Amino acid sequence: MSSSLAKAGSSGSDVDAPNATIDEKRRKRMISNRESARRSRMKRQKHLGGLVSEKSILERKIYEDNEKYVAIWQSHFALESQNKILRDEKMKLAENLKNLQQILSGYEVPESDQDIEVSDRFLNPWQVSSPVKPITASGMFKF
Repeated sequence: MSSSLAKAGSSGSDVDAPNATIDEKRRKRMISNRESARRSRMKRQKHLGGLVSEKSILERKIYEDNEKYVAIWQSHFALESQNKILRDEKMKLAENLKNLQQILSGYEVPESDQDIEVSDRFLNPWQVSSPVKPITASGMFKF
């Protein structure tokens, strides 16, 4: 305290001048720090807003991709079912073909119609195939 009384005894402007510059520097630094903190908060809030926006975009994309996945999966499932049906049908047809080939292997089939001989009697059934002999009266009937 004695030092402050000694200072008080001397001229007041000399003592207050160094304190005034220190207070002014402190005040400017506080204002600068507050402004810097405000800018930092604004920057952080802007970044947070960007993250929230990006999150909503990504959530929408996930939803759309899930919808596409479900549609593709359903299409794949339907195609698999159709494919199984077609495979089963192919196996049945192959078995039928095999059975028909076994049946046909027992028969000898001519290669063309020229190899088939058909009797004339079948082509013209109304014609008699043997030579016609006239009926003559023999000695049976005598008058």
